[in-house]
Amino acid sequence: MKRINHILLAVLLCGSYPVMGKVFREIGVADGRLNTAGLPWGFAYKTKMNVNGQQTDLYVYSARFNEPVVAQLKDQFEAQGAKVVISETKDGAQGLATWDDRKARILVLSPDSQPNQMVFIFYPEPGKGRAPRLPIPEYPSTSKGKTVMNEDSGSMCRTIETEDRPEQVQTFYAGALPADGWSMVIPPGRGLSSMAVYQKKDRICSILATYRSDGPNRVTLLVKGGGL
Repeated sequence: MKRINHILLAVLLCGSYPVMGKVFREIGVADGRLNTAGLPWGFAYKTKMNVNGQQTDLYVYSARFNEPVVAQLKDQFEAQGAKVVISETKDGAQGLATWDDRKARILVLSPDSQPNQMVFIFYPEPGKGRAPRLPIPEYPSTSKGKTVMNEDSGSMCRTIETEDRPEQVQTFYAGALPADGWSMVIPPGRGLSSMAVYQKKDRICSILATYRSDGPNRVTLLVKGGGL
């Protein structure tokens, strides 16, 4: 649940939600893309993102809870010759469809709090890129970082892992960000998960630090334009 929530946070806060992305109606796509023509799904839109320096198209769909979306995804992609591996959890699923020359990453969110299942399909362009740098100080002692940038809004989000506790992360940024011209708008709370918000001119930066008992702690850094 924690991993899925962090992925969703990165996707939504970086401007991929329909009110912030490029909205359009999809009848169906093929050639390595999900074909929705025969599926009882609705509410389709897409946006272009930059994930670790790699151009990526993100398609988002919704489906009723009684729809077997994991089986539908496997059937659609396997019909196009892809090898599909999907791991299900009580809150959704994650997976990968691979061809010889391309791939598609799959994320399904279906927690009880949502009226519908949300299906996220990421289509990265071939090749490797270099992750863009966030306009804030780098946190030391981290690993496995992933950076996502929305090409339309310019918002950037990075998730990193660290052995440091959430309060150590917040203490670092409480010193480093004001020294770089940022002002604290919302101070960090206390507990296993804490978030702080900073502002610099027309930019907003949020720092979410979460403790994990089953692995390294996770930090999500978001920088976006506009107000709160």
